[in-house]
Amino acid sequence: MNLTPVAVAAALVGAGISVAMAPVAGAVDTTALGTYTFEADSGEVATWTVTPCEVDTLHCVHVSSTGNEKRKPWSANAYWTVGSWILFVDQPDAILCNNGSSAPGVNNYSWNATTLNGYASIFNGSGACGSEPGSLAIPFALTKTGEPPRAPDAPIYSEPYTVDIPPPYEPPAGGAPAEQAMPAESDPALVATPNVIPNASDPLTEAEVAEPGFNAGGGGHGGR
Repeated sequence: MNLTPVAVAAALVGAGISVAMAPVAGAVDTTALGTYTFEADSGEVATWTVTPCEVDTLHCVHVSSTGNEKRKPWSANAYWTVGSWILFVDQPDAILCNNGSSAPGVNNYSWNATTLNGYASIFNGSGACGSEPGSLAIPFALTKTGEPPRAPDAPIYSEPYTVDIPPPYEPPAGGAPAEQAMPAESDPALVATPNVIPNASDPLTEAEVAEPGFNAGGGGHGGR
């Protein structure tokens, strides 16, 4: 008989055995999201904001720390594994010295997903702070103080959206300009004047046309 993980957990709970359930594969563990107060045994205090990872990776959340008077703000992805969240972050002030100085390094923050207690650990291989090389581990606790910031449902515009509309056409002051004469109308040199051709022919009189036989035989005026 095949049993699903949920069925197995239900059977164990019914038998009085406590079981810590892992986040659903491929989905964000919404119970881990929110705002937390970070308090270390060294006295360091900061605010953590836990949000979904930019890419929906298996058991992944994004942690942003505000930093404090000793450390600068930082952010990194944390991954769930065997009941704990683990993240690595490269910090310029990973190791805090007693004299107020600091040294860079890669800090490992790990905390229990249920109790929210954990350790900030680092390997001090360079002997920073005048100490012998070795591993450092500082206990810390997280206290959930609120839900994560909610993303806006729609874009927020700081100014109203407007459309530029051109103004209506207005005629120039004084009305439309007066019509001007074309060059051919105003320049005498360009005006076309027809030439008068004189009549050099010998016109007929009415008496000549009325003479008998004027229109006969084609003699006409030439036989006069």
